[in-house]
Formats: sequence, C-alpha cells, structure tokens
Amino acid sequence: MVSIKDVARLAGTSFKTVSRVINDDPAVREETRGKVLKAIGELGYRPNSAARTMRSQRSGVIGFISDRVTTQPHAGDILRGAQQVADAHDKVLMVVNIDRDAGFCHRQRALDMLLERRVEGLLYACDYHREVELPREMGMVPSVLANGFAPEGEVPTFLPDEQRAAREITRLLLDQGHRRIAYLGLNPRLAAASLRLAGYRQVLEEAGIGVDEALIQPALVGVPDGDERSTVEGAIDALLASSPRPTAILCGQDSTAMQLYLALACRGLCVGRDLAVASFDDQRPISTFLTPGLTTMRLPHLEMGQQAMHCLLAGPQEPGIVRLPFVRVERQSHRVAGMPSHPPLSESAVTDGL
Repeated sequence: MVSIKDVARLAGTSFKTVSRVINDDPAVREETRGKVLKAIGELGYRPNSAARTMRSQRSGVIGFISDRVTTQPHAGDILRGAQQVADAHDKVLMVVNIDRDAGFCHRQRALDMLLERRVEGLLYACDYHREVELPREMGMVPSVLANGFAPEGEVPTFLPDEQRAAREITRLLLDQGHRRIAYLGLNPRLAAASLRLAGYRQVLEEAGIGVDEALIQPALVGVPDGDERSTVEGAIDALLASSPRPTAILCGQDSTAMQLYLALACRGLCVGRDLAVASFDDQRPISTFLTPGLTTMRLPHLEMGQQAMHCLLAGPQEPGIVRLPFVRVERQSHRVAGMPSHPPLSESAVTDGL
C-alpha cells in the first residue's frame, strides 16, 4: 500500500510537505505542489481517512436514516439532493434504510451503528409527509428531519408546502376559465390531505366562487400503509351526476388521476375534450405517460434533501419548520378546447395568505 513517505520520496520533499499539499495549505509553493500532485497521481496514493479522522477529530461522515425513502422511486430524490450537497462539501453520506414495520429495535440498531462510526450529523428522511417519533439519541449529534415532522418539533424540519401548492394549482384551473372545479381527495389520514384540501377551499372562497361540498369526494379510504380501497368509481359517478357538471377535477395525487383517466374513458369521456384534470406529486412515469400529459405539482423532494443537508452542515440550528414550494409542471390536461378564457386572478382577488 502506497504511503505518504513513498509520495515524499518520489516528489523529493518531506512527508510533512506532502501532508500540507493534501490539506490544501496555501503556503506551499506552486512548484512544490505540482511535484507532490504529480507523485500522488503516478503512485495512485489515497489519504488514510482513519488517520485524518484521528488528527482532526472529525469523521467527515453524515448519517442518512432512510425511513423507506430508498424504496420509493419519487422520494429517492431526497437522498439524491442530500448526496449532491454532501459531495460538494467533501462529506461521505452513510445511508441506512429502516422499516418502521420492523419495530423499534431495527431503528435503534441502525442509529447505534451510525453513532458508533462517529457521524458528524444525522439526516432523518421519510418516504412521505407524515409524523415521526425521533429516537432520543439523535440529540447526541446535530440532526435534521426531511419530509416528516416530530410532534415536539425537536429538530430543524423541511416539509413540502402542501397548502400553497393546492392554492397554486387551483388558481391555474381558475385562470383557464373553470368555475366548477371538483376535488378527489387523499386518504384523510395523510398529513397532506387536509392541507391540500384547505388550499383548494381558500382559493375558491377568495375568488368569490364558494365551495360546493358535492364536488369534494374521497378517492381513497383506509390507512396509508394498509388496506387502501379505491372509491374513484363511485366518486366519479357522484361528480358527473352533479348539476351543473364540473369542468375540471383536481386529484389529490397522480395515481388517483390515472384512475380518473381510465374511469372517464370507460364512460366515453376524454380528458382535454370533456373536462380538465390536474394533480399533485409528478410521479413518473404516470404523469408523462398519460394522454394528454398530466399537469401536476411536483413534490420538492430534491430541494428538501439539499436544504436539509445545507442546514446540517451549517452547524447547530434552532428547531423550526421550513416549507418548500412545489414546482408546477404544466402539460396539457388542465386545458379544455372551447373553454372561455379568463384573465389571471389578481393578487388582490386571491392572495397567498400563508
């Protein structure tokens, strides 16, 4: 194994000079630095991270506790965002996936393993927006939470701004001329369910349209990780029977929108011709494979991972919640041919109010 002394011998310098070059000491002359870097390249030398840890008392490792994030394709962007920032700061991300169904002991073992490796901080990320009980040991090192919230708000927390996203997508439908906008909601046990519904209600009320309760239908009943039962078929029948019929349907998530497309087709109706559809999450390939393409609000998973990691690397922070905006992705489904256009609603008519 190539040692620092081997590099010094080839470069014609002392091993202390090599160490200064490795640690990017600006006092080293450029000519000497060039010789050392050339020797490092020729020998394929790699610094001993264990020795560096002993000298600096810092491991350079950040623990990433994945509460099923790595098993969910769209939520995996939280990990990607965190990795990008960690790489930019020369930190190693140690990822441990846990499964809350496996019980407390499984989670505790994962945390103990990370702490034993002297991680400099912990990022706990959830697969969807929900409440989570954080292990007490997370207080031993700087910690942040992404896509989940603790009941006591113990650590800095980064969440998707569900209510603001619902306001924005509902306003888009209004700007397209729709005034009868139905809502196919999420499972009410989900944290996002009440927030998205509240945003939908706010925009309609502030625009002076009011909310027709008959146009609000549940699309799923059950528990998030248990037996969910789709009620889309019955909800569609109820919406189509209302008078006048809605011209747009806002879905609580893209999988519901996919079911809606199919249910409408079975009834001889076509999205983009007979009514508009919009949704949340931008779950691929659903949103791109549907015809017409689904207009949806993309969850800020990447941004949550990035900002949570930035916060963690910035040092100790006060607990608090940061809500990150969704990204509106306009395709074709929110438009209906022949729908009378309306000028965009002014901020005086519909304000953010958050």
